[in-house]
Amino acid sequence: MKRFLLAAITLSIAGITMMTTPHLHSQTNETRKATVFACNMKALTPEQRKRHSEVLSPALRSSKLKTSELSDGYEFQFPSDAKTYHIVAEWVGNERLCCPFFDFDIRIGDDSAPMKLRISGPDGVKQFIKAELAAMVG
Repeated sequence: MKRFLLAAITLSIAGITMMTTPHLHSQTNETRKATVFACNMKALTPEQRKRHSEVLSPALRSSKLKTSELSDGYEFQFPSDAKTYHIVAEWVGNERLCCPFFDFDIRIGDDSAPMKLRISGPDGVKQFIKAELAAMVG
């Protein structure tokens, strides 16, 4: 029941947001194709960057259960425990600041199902992920 209620609230908020800000859902393929793959290396403080590269990324690599190739990116599976969730959430929060062209989707089921992190985006992002996140993909 809690999961249903949370989903209903989330969908309601998303619907209201899309109605009040139509530009969020009106992005065309032409707009997406114009995306420049350039990371903003100044988006994170030196402390954040150090934690991201020396703590979070290695923790994700070591806890990764599986990698699946998608047509527009990759899906990574992790244990669904709270500690891993916090690491994934912090890592995604950092990545979206420096690489705004990525689309992230974190899916969490019950405790017996793995957590899934999908990273995708416009044309060319899959190759970018493979090159820049090679340690995660491999």
